[in-house]
Amino acid sequence: MSKTKGLGQRITGKAKQAVGEIVGDQDLHEEGKEQAEPGRDEQGGKPGELNPLKKLNQLT
Repeated sequence: MSKTKGLGQRITGKAKQAVGEIVGDQDLHEEGKEQAEPGRDEQGGKPGELNPLKKLNQLT
């Protein structure tokens, strides 16, 4: 799996988690959580990489 596919899988999983939480569907929330994990692993398991303010914090 490529990094791009991993990112797409992670985004899809996180979206499912959010929708599941909003509508109160625990199964959908858990499904999203399971889907997001392999995507995170494929990206190197570094959650900070998706932080858009990371470089800003380094500049200040």
